[in-house]
Parts: sequence; C-alpha cells; structure tokens
Amino acid sequence: MRLVLYIISIAFFINNLEAENIQFEKDLLKIQTNNNEYIFNIEIATTHKQRSLGLMHRKTLDQNKGMIFIYPKEQIVKMWMKNTYIPLDMIFIKDNGIIESIIKMTKPRDLTPIGPNLPIKAVLELNGGITTYLNIKKGDIVIHKYITKAK
Repeated sequence: MRLVLYIISIAFFINNLEAENIQFEKDLLKIQTNNNEYIFNIEIATTHKQRSLGLMHRKTLDQNKGMIFIYPKEQIVKMWMKNTYIPLDMIFIKDNGIIESIIKMTKPRDLTPIGPNLPIKAVLELNGGITTYLNIKKGDIVIHKYITKAK
C-alpha cells in the first residue's frame, strides 16, 4: 500500500512540475459588439499541453484578462472545469471570429463537458459574469491574429 501511495505522490509531483513549466504567449484581443469594443489581455493556448492546462489551479483572474484556446481547425470542442477554481464565461468562436455561443458562470471543478455541438475554432475564457456585464453576446466579433476577421 505504501508503494502505491509513493507512486501516486511522485506522479502528482511530476504532473505539477510539468504544469509549472508550460508557458503561454501573451497578447491583446478585441471583442467588437454593436455598441462598443473591449480589449482584453490574454494568454494563448495553441498546443495540446497548453490547452490541457488552461486556467487550472489559478485562484484569481483579473477582470481584463483571459485565455484563448486556439484549435488547428474548426471542430466540436467540449471542455470541463477540472481543477479550475474560479467561475468563467466561456465564449465559443467560429473561424471568422463570430461568437457562436457563450456559456456563462461555469461551475468551478465540475467535470461535466461544456460546449456547443457545432464546430468552433477557438474558446475564450473570461471571468464569470463579464459577458453579462459588458453585454457581449452571440453574433459579436472577436478580433485576434489567430482568428480570421469576419467579413
């Protein structure tokens, strides 16, 4: 039994050490609504390891910050809140930058898969409630270098 606990402890330590070594590119991202434009400081997750880690293990997220998960092509994406301690608004974005759907105020640490049953190019995670506060909605446009601008 001690050996099993020892192996689990080592695996947990290695996993946390690896997570600490993952670095994210930082950039600005714009959301354009009918009435306003909002700028967010974001971290960018483009690799599988980056997307797997995401915002897990973080206790806070500044109001003007977030993380965008970029996928190689449009695909159906389901995410969960495992080891995520803060509620988030998840914005699902098509290849042309148009917001396809928003899931608001996700439940921290929930293992339920979250996402629309439609192909998307990216997912933007922001503080829970910010899309309601700023009136960001389906059909608004996300502008960033990794996303083709809507025509």
